[in-house]
Amino acid sequence: MAGRTTRACDGCRFRKVRCNGVHPCSQCEHLNLSCEFSAMPSKRKPGVRGRLVAQLRDKAKTTSSSTSLAPATATATATASSTASATTPDSSTAGMMEASFGSVSSPSNTDYTMDFFLDLLPEFEQIVYPVNPIIPPSEMRQAIQNMHQSYEDAALVYAFAALTINLTQTSWTLHGDIAAQMTDLMHHTLASHRQADLAGVAHDGHLSELPVTVKRIMTCIFLEISMLAFKRIERSFTILREAISMIQTLKVHQFSPDCTLTKSDMARRQRLYWEAFIHERFMTVIAGQASILPPLSTGFPFADASIPAHVDLGFNRLIHLFLIMDDAFITYWTAQQDTGRPVPGMTAQWIESKQAQLDQDEASAVKAEDALRASGQGGLTELQHADLFVTRLWLRTLVWQLALSQGLLRSAPPRNTHEGLSLHFPVQRLSTQLRSLVSRLGSVASIGTHGSGILQKLFEITSTIADVLALPPGPSQSQEDTRARMEDFIFLVKFLFSFERTQKEQRAYLREKLEVLQPLYTVVNFAELAGSPS
Repeated sequence: MAGRTTRACDGCRFRKVRCNGVHPCSQCEHLNLSCEFSAMPSKRKPGVRGRLVAQLRDKAKTTSSSTSLAPATATATATASSTASATTPDSSTAGMMEASFGSVSSPSNTDYTMDFFLDLLPEFEQIVYPVNPIIPPSEMRQAIQNMHQSYEDAALVYAFAALTINLTQTSWTLHGDIAAQMTDLMHHTLASHRQADLAGVAHDGHLSELPVTVKRIMTCIFLEISMLAFKRIERSFTILREAISMIQTLKVHQFSPDCTLTKSDMARRQRLYWEAFIHERFMTVIAGQASILPPLSTGFPFADASIPAHVDLGFNRLIHLFLIMDDAFITYWTAQQDTGRPVPGMTAQWIESKQAQLDQDEASAVKAEDALRASGQGGLTELQHADLFVTRLWLRTLVWQLALSQGLLRSAPPRNTHEGLSLHFPVQRLSTQLRSLVSRLGSVASIGTHGSGILQKLFEITSTIADVLALPPGPSQSQEDTRARMEDFIFLVKFLFSFERTQKEQRAYLREKLEVLQPLYTVVNFAELAGSPS
């Protein structure tokens, strides 16, 4: 092994990573950077994280775009030689880790200040916590204060910051390079999360028990959500599986009457289980990955006075919705996605039952919120309303797609059957409901701040509506109906185009649909309705 060099190149010193002193050095050669050596400054200045490699590339006037994730990769994997004697939660454990893996940094050896994380807490409480009610803001504040002493807390805090930025920034370019900052935070999360694993090495050199805590599980779930924003489906699925594996070791699904946990702690673990259940079912639909978590045998989470009543209600309503996506639903969905597998028998009665369940859920949600208001505890926030409403419409779209795949839809279904069996159901009901929701929103941020998940659902609904509009109109459809439905569709397309995060491929797909529909709807002035969505 080469000895430690006393001279580092400018790039390695700038990024605070180890340099082997040769020209070009291994770090710059790996990242395809210009490697230059200059006189060492008399006083070492603090490094800058985040977009360092990108800045160095600009300086070298190179134009490679394939290494946009490299700055954080180098930051997370390389360690500075000056941290060889850094203070860690357990000095003996750190010494053992250093002997095996090289010198390690302290849990929060970065240029992020405590104020940076504390300033994110209000947005976390308002936007993130209501739909992820596991780690309360007060506990997150304690983790921020303790992140210098604990790899577990450091990992949670970095993940919390990445997720909060992801779900609260409607634009990733208006306020600096948000994507680069998120990437850097995620790599810090992974580094600290793995170091927390290594901290489980016993003093005799053998592995101790796996460190499993609610914090570590939520770190994985926060990472999973953030990775989805970058369409890293495999990474997202893998880190979610890690969370699920840890949940299973807690045996939340095997409730014991003699459990030593408090009722509040048990309720939190139950919410944690359901959170993973919801995320796994969503992953099954968008990526075809298998679901392994059954519904929790103890049912909905125990009542917990430690969380706000509207948060408790909103989360329980979300569980209600995803329970409609039962094992039969998952079987049908995965079968239709895999052309090599036979699709089990699906009936029109099953489709009707699912649409009826969604009808009942809609009515029950209104009734439950009315009861909450009557008790003087207020109602759901606009953000919660948007989340539940769009998720319900998305599920209706999935059920309709299943029926379409099996030829169970009719242009004019028989009387006394659910309208969900109509070929024109998405334009007859869903587009009008969705436009009504968007028009009532006090701020589009109620949807935009939900990140990529809700926009993916909106795209699925809108593209399905486009497919239906390309079909011949129903027998009783008038010109006024035709124009109204096309207006709803154009409205939704322009709404999706208003979000910077709507993907390029999705925009192109919807533009193609507009081109197909234009000659079919001559009664509609597309120039007047659509303008020129860009």
